[in-house]
Amino acid sequence: MRNSGFTLLEVIIAIAIMGISVVLVMQLFSGGLRSGKTAADYTMAVIHAREKMEEMLTDPSVGTGDFGDGYRWQAEAAHYSPGEKEDSELLKITVKVSWPEKNRAVELVTLKAASKEELR
Repeated sequence: MRNSGFTLLEVIIAIAIMGISVVLVMQLFSGGLRSGKTAADYTMAVIHAREKMEEMLTDPSVGTGDFGDGYRWQAEAAHYSPGEKEDSELLKITVKVSWPEKNRAVELVTLKAASKEELR
């Protein structure tokens, strides 16, 4: 008569396979969380950059600052000439928002029709 059931070796192999599977699933889960955090950081940086860009469109002044939540901004406004024509009335506005995590940054650039006073 044959004994039915699992041998000790079969049980050890099954537990090892299950342990490896759990570790792999946990690594995938933590990778997803990291990706979500990175996406949230970029989204917040773009929101801050758009805020500052809207402000720059009404008052194009150069400067740097801090939003108070770990994000820093740097803004520039310069005369923009797309080619040989030097008398164009365009202002190139650049806003860069950075945060300390791995020195990441987002930069938005736009052009604004400018008056002669703004171009000086």
